Amino acid sequence: MKELSLNEMKEIELEILKHFHAFCVENNIRYYLSHGTLLGTIRYKGFIPWDDDVDVLVPREDYNKIISLFKDTEQYKLFCFERQPEYRFPYAKLCDITTFKDEPGFDNGVKLGLDMDIFPLDAWDDDLEKAKKEVKALQKANFRLGLTKHCKMPSSGNFVKRTAKGLLMLFCKMRGSKYYMKKIIDISTRYEGKPARYLGDKAWCVYGERDILPAEIFEEQIELEFEGHKFFGPKGYDAYLTSLYGDYLPEPPKEKQKTHHLFKAYKL
Repeated sequence: MKELSLNEMKEIELEILKHFHAFCVENNIRYYLSHGTLLGTIRYKGFIPWDDDVDVLVPREDYNKIISLFKDTEQYKLFCFERQPEYRFPYAKLCDITTFKDEPGFDNGVKLGLDMDIFPLDAWDDDLEKAKKEVKALQKANFRLGLTKHCKMPSSGNFVKRTAKGLLMLFCKMRGSKYYMKKIIDISTRYEGKPARYLGDKAWCVYGERDILPAEIFEEQIELEFEGHKFFGPKGYDAYLTSLYGDYLPEPPKEKQKTHHLFKAYKL
């Protein structure tokens, strides 16, 4: 196996995005560049230089269409809980299976290659205070889902904290990842098909209350340039990025220009 450089990973992930875009256009599926990918698109018209994220948001109705319509190929495979119950993420990944991603210390339930993340876009409760309670419930469930993936017992912190986290990890592993996956999906889809005041990435929810977003942000798709190609983003991208990142145009200090991914990737 050949280890891939950051630039080689970006080239492969761009091809995954192009394949996904073509599939969505052919099947009339809405999607929006999102998270760090949208930030890179607006700031650099491409990847954030020190990272390799490819993230999209897909309205839940269209997300379900992807799951039912996408046909795996010799190169590209769709991973999601609905297709592979052993898979341990509450959102889908489209993988290039001619590559292998090595994440030491984690068991994701399946062997993954380089991928793009496909996050469902779901409705929050119209009552903002109730939506905030949903955030807490989802973050708790996601934290416990994460503990089911850990291969090693906690080694940091004092004895009491290590012991408490270790016991919680054992409890979560006994319940199993499927329990937390179903819980996250149930909370995320409870308003499916209903008109919504707020939308967001409920299934992952790493930005907490900042991910409770006005629905009008996603009323229209617009074309945006990413690495010399045209893809779709939300017309309300400024409100989206401001909610997640604040003043998003200035670059962070040099010491913070680091990838948050802790893996190595290889070409098979």
